[in-house]
Amino acid sequence: MNKSAREKEAVLDVFAALMRPLMRIAFEYGVSAGDISVAVRRTYIQALEARLLEQKRSTTDERIAVVAGLAKSDVAALREATRAGRPHGVKGTVKHDQIANLLTVWNTNNNFSGAYGLAMDLDLVSTPGSPRRSFKELVAVACPGADEEALLDELVASESVEVVDSITVRCVSRAYLPQETDIKRIAWAGRVLANLADSFAHNLLRRGEEPAYLERAVVSDEPLTEAGRDKFLALAGERGQELLTELDAFTTRLAGAERSETGKRYGFGVYFFEDQHTATPKEQTGTHEVKRNRLTSPLEEIDVLAGLGHQKRT
Repeated sequence: MNKSAREKEAVLDVFAALMRPLMRIAFEYGVSAGDISVAVRRTYIQALEARLLEQKRSTTDERIAVVAGLAKSDVAALREATRAGRPHGVKGTVKHDQIANLLTVWNTNNNFSGAYGLAMDLDLVSTPGSPRRSFKELVAVACPGADEEALLDELVASESVEVVDSITVRCVSRAYLPQETDIKRIAWAGRVLANLADSFAHNLLRRGEEPAYLERAVVSDEPLTEAGRDKFLALAGERGQELLTELDAFTTRLAGAERSETGKRYGFGVYFFEDQHTATPKEQTGTHEVKRNRLTSPLEEIDVLAGLGHQKRT
């Protein structure tokens, strides 16, 4: 179905709005723009492939490339990476014993350590005529076949190694203290964000008799102090937890009568947020007027919290 340029631009604005707060996470965990580009293209290709299968159409690299507007070689490479279990193109996994062995060799092997057992500085990249060994040579001796870049990234992250002037690799500590990340928390964030985006997509694209999923939000009319924020947060946490506890008990009872092996799981989430939208004075006035009008009508009273909500199509 053909869409107008304005509609497409609006959709791209949505993608940008979704991505903008995630950049904080990307910066924190060293995710580059190239990494994100690969992830977006991979996701697009996987979704397109699933769509073509539903339509019983060909899913060759050629067809996907044409529909997606990508080079056939890019599509083939991304699909192969997914089949190989490395969908994001992330460097190989590093084992603790590889790191330990590399540091031991670096600090004890005469080819890589000098007087008093001090680890020598190494060239980041093998350089013809350089009197120094390279990090690649160290990897080849200490743990043959290991992913050189992944090892270096892990050593830098653990602060066992530093890269000086982008040309020299220096061992600053023989100890290896890995920096643990909260993988489960990151995975949970992905699950919540995916569910939220899917709910909005469902409401935007639903057809026929499909039910509209609940969308409600309340935003303070005026900017608040941190003390005001904390009061709002405390009440939202208390009332939100009460509601979730009630719904949890209800779904437990509901499963006894409505459980289905072929059904789907459904949920309801509550979250506190800092509003990222900067409303114009006109928009702010309009929001207040909507709230006042809704308060005057008992039939629409529940929508008093729908400042950001999606209205069901009629």
